Amino acid sequence: HMCSSIMFSTGCSIFQDWQSYVFFYHVLQSGQEGHVTRIVSGCDDSQKQVLDGIFATEVATMAPGRFHLHHTPDYSQIQEGLSYVYFNKPLGMRHWMENVLGYPNNHSDEKHDDDIVMLLDPDQILKRPFTKEFKLETEDWKKEPESLRVDHGSPFAQVYGFGLRWKTQIDLAYVFQNASTPISNMTKKELEDYYHAMGPPIIATAKDMYRIVKVWSDVVPRVHDQFPKLLAEMYAYNLAAAHLGLRHTLVKSFMLSSVMTYRIEAWEKIVDPLPTDRVCDNNLPKESYPHVLHFCQRYGVGKWFFNKNLLPKEFLSCNGPLLKEPPRNLIDLYSSAIYPAGGLIAIPLPMPRRKHEVYMLCNVLRDLNLALVHYKQQQHCASANYEYNLTFFDNMTWVDNTTLVTIST
Repeated sequence: HMCSSIMFSTGCSIFQDWQSYVFFYHVLQSGQEGHVTRIVSGCDDSQKQVLDGIFATEVATMAPGRFHLHHTPDYSQIQEGLSYVYFNKPLGMRHWMENVLGYPNNHSDEKHDDDIVMLLDPDQILKRPFTKEFKLETEDWKKEPESLRVDHGSPFAQVYGFGLRWKTQIDLAYVFQNASTPISNMTKKELEDYYHAMGPPIIATAKDMYRIVKVWSDVVPRVHDQFPKLLAEMYAYNLAAAHLGLRHTLVKSFMLSSVMTYRIEAWEKIVDPLPTDRVCDNNLPKESYPHVLHFCQRYGVGKWFFNKNLLPKEFLSCNGPLLKEPPRNLIDLYSSAIYPAGGLIAIPLPMPRRKHEVYMLCNVLRDLNLALVHYKQQQHCASANYEYNLTFFDNMTWVDNTTLVTIST
């Protein structure tokens, strides 16, 4: 039995409430073992009370003793004169490790060092459980792995699309305050092989994760100074790991997310081989899925569309409708997409991109609905709405392509 914890970090907002509910629900469906903690940063006392109440009745009851909520201060304002919510990711994680696991002081017995800690994002749906031991054939590796086991000195992470920009766009001397860093002497090959655009899901022993989290929390404001954009905290993670020389095994199959990243995520292994009539199947064997679906992008085929930011805030409710799910043969029906608020601009969808869009749409819409149905049943809603009619266009009728302006992508 491994003592493991999955962590994900959120602000104190209702928007992340439906995401969190979906997250916990699918942890259960996937068969994942261990504890799961939602780290919430920045609630005031009255918000805390509301959130704790919701959590106790809606989430904790799904898996008594395994699902947790951990409150931390709001770290988004640690830089004078600016707000960056993702400072909460490293600093919230450090708060949890110090206050729940007892790092670094009450830790002389090292009782948590061998625990496995997994960092995920709230908009990731768990499809296939993580263990501390991987199989060569079930994953898609960036390069031949030197180890298949999460251990001290052997963390694992998903590869993202930002390459080595975490190093090339950042002034190391500024980040590490003129202290020398081993990163300066690393060859391009070493950087490519072990520190290439890492991000969640990230898995490490608690001992390694705490070492990373300390440096990560320390450098993240200075990284943000130079790269004041989304991804600053991910750049900072890569800098911390490389600075400590903690070589990661890089995996492409921890997640599917961005339909255009053909060689970075495991599309070629997981989705491209599927026969077109099975892309929307809901009964594929568990081992044929990525570990998570990360629904952080826009997905569209015809007028079938999904963008998490456009879901009604009260998505998780008794009265709200379920999402309308696309027909199983969606892949055959349209060769382009239009987005809400995008005017009549059609985005051409050649293969394999169309296949990827269909895969994400069918799976994400279905998985959100499964969680929502569970919610309605669990809440014993007096008059639950089970209509599958929520769409992102009021009118789903597709106008023939000839009337649309097609843009080249």
